Amino acid sequence: MKKFYFLLLFLSGAFLASAQVEVTFSVDMNEVGASSDGVFITGDWMDDAGFGGEWQEPGSNASAQMEDANGDGLYQLTVTLPAGDYLYKYANGSSWANGEAGGGGDNYQADLSGCGGVDNGFGGWNRTLTVPDQASFIPTTYEFNSCTESSLTSISEISTIKEVTIAPNPATDRINVTYSNKNATQHTITVTSLTGQMVKQFPNFTGDNIIIQTSDLSAGMYFLSFTNQKGEVGTKRFIVQ
Repeated sequence: MKKFYFLLLFLSGAFLASAQVEVTFSVDMNEVGASSDGVFITGDWMDDAGFGGEWQEPGSNASAQMEDANGDGLYQLTVTLPAGDYLYKYANGSSWANGEAGGGGDNYQADLSGCGGVDNGFGGWNRTLTVPDQASFIPTTYEFNSCTESSLTSISEISTIKEVTIAPNPATDRINVTYSNKNATQHTITVTSLTGQMVKQFPNFTGDNIIIQTSDLSAGMYFLSFTNQKGEVGTKRFIVQ
């Protein structure tokens, strides 16, 4: 009986360890302009994603090339990873010299410590990422080689929500959020501060329009997130004056 019990524990642990998360990386290339050689991502997550090794040189693996599907300057790549902590960085073109926040004589210099970056040991910085244990995850979208968050939305990555608008933005006393939710799918709508603190939440919302009071919020940037029953999450930001 004890052997059977321990076997169940082992199998349960193996099952939990094999849980995978669909992660969509995205970077805003509008400020620097994308290289004709392509936009790439590299990091210590690559082996876990089945790319055959960590920290591969940008341009050496076509699977790590990011794509701009609609020409808005937002380059994306979706991979499957176990929940956990990772390091990564983007590259505007092939070779290490085109990696962001490089160090030495590299083409792009930036200090990413203000948005969670860590010293890469070569005079530059790597971005950090914590993948939560959920079905899908979209990390914060930054402008390339910068800690400036992109004004572009990642809402398009959630299959049940389209065409989200927030008005007025910047806001004072309220925002009117409208979107396409043709199948009246349930969503949990969450407002979080720039520091990640949840300030408002509306669970099991099935409509396509919601008015959210902002007069009780301090001035600053906030994130409006939709989470559907598939575990997909899409986020758009707004500002309160």
